[in-house]
Parts: sequence; structure tokens; C-alpha cells
Amino acid sequence: MINLWECEPLKLMPLAFRKDEYIQATSYALWKTAAMILEKIERAGVYASIDLLPEKIVDLLAEELRAQYYDTSLPPDEKGKAVKKALLWHCRAGTVSAVRELTNLVWRSESAKVQEWFEYGSAPYLFRIILGTDMSIAEELIDAFLQALWKVKNTRSHLESITFMRRIDSTLYAGAARHGCGNIVITDVWTGEYGMHSALHSGVGTNRISRIRIREG
Repeated sequence: MINLWECEPLKLMPLAFRKDEYIQATSYALWKTAAMILEKIERAGVYASIDLLPEKIVDLLAEELRAQYYDTSLPPDEKGKAVKKALLWHCRAGTVSAVRELTNLVWRSESAKVQEWFEYGSAPYLFRIILGTDMSIAEELIDAFLQALWKVKNTRSHLESITFMRRIDSTLYAGAARHGCGNIVITDVWTGEYGMHSALHSGVGTNRISRIRIREG
């Protein structure tokens, strides 16, 4: 199979013609012209070639498709993901999978959990989102997510909470001490029994970190 990107007309000509300067120049011009046309052809399939489009065109596509979550300050790869998901989310708006995909896109994760009210014993039509240990709790990110969530979630469903899981390492110290006392008789004319008493003391201290509410709305 011939790769049109690498196929220069000069390579298809007999050896006798390849040494001619005019043929070499013409071949090079045709090769570059063909490459330019091929590049335009690739970009002609707009929806199928989002990864190849310039950022300005991706921005226009986001406006045209009414992308639920989009910001011109996003990295180019994140912009492409948001535009690719826009049509799918419009088709599946109101479903748990759409909310989960939006959450993963905003926080650049693949482990977000969306739990409906009956899964954790809450009031009807409520749901909550649980994120991993390395997710950002930036206010602007949460605001952008909530605005996009209204375009994706079911109208009757309401977000109850967003839980950010955090790992907290703590150290537990334990100590023990033993103390003994009694009577020791060096010389005594009396005979009798003397008791020896001992006691073992130990102590343990613990510290508990209570729940911290980052934001309530």
C-alpha cells in the first residue's frame, strides 16, 4: 500500500528522469501541494477529527454543540474530551452514567462514584458523589462542576453531597510501667510473715479527628 503522505512523484519516475532539476522541482511542488490537500481533507471531517482541529475551531464546536462542561482555559486534550462527550451527554441526559462521566471529566479521574438515595438510605431523589483521595477541592472547580451538573442530571434528582476521601496517617503511642514495694527484714528476733505488694500500671492515649465540612450549600 502506498502512503500518500510519503509518496513523492519523483520516486515513481524512471532513474533517467530523476536527475533532471526541473523534474525534481516539479515533483517537490506537487508533493507539498498534495500534503496540504490531504491535511485539509482530514480536517473536513470535523466531528470525526476533533483531535486534529486547531483550538479555535474546537472552541466554536463547543459553542455549537452547547457543551455542558467547557472552558477556553482548559488544556487542548481536555477541550477535545468535553466536545466529544457533549452529544453523548445530550442523548443520555438524566442518567447516572452521564453524571459519572461528567464527574470523571471535571476531576480527571476514572474512579468517581455516583450513589442514588436507595443505595445509602437517604431521602428519595437525592444522590451523592464520592471522589478519591487525590482530588482537588478548589472552589472554582466545584462551581464549574455544579453549573455543568444541572445540564446533565435528572431534573427531579438533587445532589446531596460531594465527598472527598482523604487518607490521614496517625501514630498511636502506648506505655507501661511496673512498681513494686514490700518489707525486707535484716535482723528480727520475731518470726512472722511479711507481705510483698506489686502493681502494674499501663496507659494508652488516642486522638480522634472529627468530620470536617469543607462546604455546605
